[in-house]
Amino acid sequence: MSSTSTHDLSAELRSLWRTRPVRTPDDSKIAGVCGGFGRRYGIDPVLIRVAFVIAALWGGAGVFLYALMWLLLRAAGDEASKGEALIGRGRASGSKLTAVALVVVVLISAPTFGGSGQTFLLGAGFLMTAAMLAGWYGLFRRSPEPPVGWADVSAPRAPGAGYGAGGPAGATHPGAAPGPWQEPGSGPDAPHGPPVPPSWDPLGAAPFAWDLPEPGIHVADKEQPARRSRLTKITLGLALIAAAVAAGLSTIGGLAWLDATRIAAVALAVVAGGLLIGAFTRRGHGLLVVAGPLAGFVLLASLVQVPEGGWETIGEKRVEITSPEQLNVPVAHELGSVRVDLRELELDRDRTYSISNEVGEVRVQLPEGLAVNTNCRVEVGSIDCPAPSENPDGPVLTLDVSTEMGSVKVTR
Repeated sequence: MSSTSTHDLSAELRSLWRTRPVRTPDDSKIAGVCGGFGRRYGIDPVLIRVAFVIAALWGGAGVFLYALMWLLLRAAGDEASKGEALIGRGRASGSKLTAVALVVVVLISAPTFGGSGQTFLLGAGFLMTAAMLAGWYGLFRRSPEPPVGWADVSAPRAPGAGYGAGGPAGATHPGAAPGPWQEPGSGPDAPHGPPVPPSWDPLGAAPFAWDLPEPGIHVADKEQPARRSRLTKITLGLALIAAAVAAGLSTIGGLAWLDATRIAAVALAVVAGGLLIGAFTRRGHGLLVVAGPLAGFVLLASLVQVPEGGWETIGEKRVEITSPEQLNVPVAHELGSVRVDLRELELDRDRTYSISNEVGEVRVQLPEGLAVNTNCRVEVGSIDCPAPSENPDGPVLTLDVSTEMGSVKVTR
């Protein structure tokens, strides 16, 4: 069973690569990669473009995959891809300088997979790349065979043959199949409508070119109004309902984990479902206007983590201690500067006070004559703390001051 399954998977992967998309320069925003995927698998190319943009924002996988597909997929009419042409296995349109630049982009963008301190195998870019490749495999399973007419679109053209090239050298005789310089259905044996004079007959000497329409008033056919799809309105309504229910559960139900980011993600999931339905029915293009900003908000909000103590632990923090009871509350900061003023303090007994900061400076001001034992710690940075008091006559304050990166300074 295992060998059979492995054989079937390898056969499917070979078929996937054999019937892979070709880039379509006539339907391209950059290189025709998304247009080629859309034509090959019968989906809206806009959805493919959105997927690449999201993958580029999340771990940089979109840039890597687009450059790789640009390098490995040949353009419609080309004999080989840019990567194959670079190593001498066929010819491709464009310069080899573009292929070299694509190789550089692929090599530079590949190490960016593991972001935010994660390893390569656990990085967001690696996971997004795996998801994109799995999506390609899913599209192949949905449409394993190319659509009708795909062979004509992807067939390589002979060198020198191009669209729009006319002249006697490429002229056809009556009864011959229309060449690449003729519009489809314009030959002398065209089944639809009258033929068009060939480009080598500038004076209209061909007899079939003399048949002119009778003068008269042409009444244009009344165009039927296009039916508007309700998919966009229904999807947006469901997204608002889902967001309202999630907000209600967060407020009334006491679900603290259901924050604004997750509520927006719930609405985005509903909009994504509408886009998926619209990809098959060719409807719901208006959802892209909502999906783009919503996806950007969810992505940025998920990257910006709120500190455990809230935003109060970031920035400048000033503390003034005037009574011994205030020493029971330690100072814990995360990012910024901490300034503690103890000049008005009078101790009633021996006490301990803790001040910690993760990144930034810590400044402590002591009153004159106060016996102090300091314990200052800095992982990366500088320390300026007084020596412990010798033979104190009164209560002693033990200061525990630390920062991971920055400076600590205790003065009187």
